[in-house]
Amino acid sequence: MPFRPGQSGNPCGRPKGARNKNSLAVREWATGIVEEPKVQARLLADARTGKLHPSVLTMLMTYAYGHPNLRDVPEPETPITIELNIPKPPGVMRTDSTG
Repeated sequence: MPFRPGQSGNPCGRPKGARNKNSLAVREWATGIVEEPKVQARLLADARTGKLHPSVLTMLMTYAYGHPNLRDVPEPETPITIELNIPKPPGVMRTDSTG
């Protein structure tokens, strides 16, 4: 039975959030690495001494457990203020943002 014009072969499609075999295999592999006690000790030791770039640990955790849910992270009680002292190039007038 041929498809009618404008009709898909799978109208419902893949369910939202369904994973393919490769992403499931990568998650299983990364979880195995992160949860191995010897590997944990080595990763933490290398991170403390500066031998391990922070992005490596971040990527392993992301592959193993997924992206963090930012809605679950509490807001800090005190506001964080950052003051940047960046010199202006010559010829640029300085204006104060305080009014």
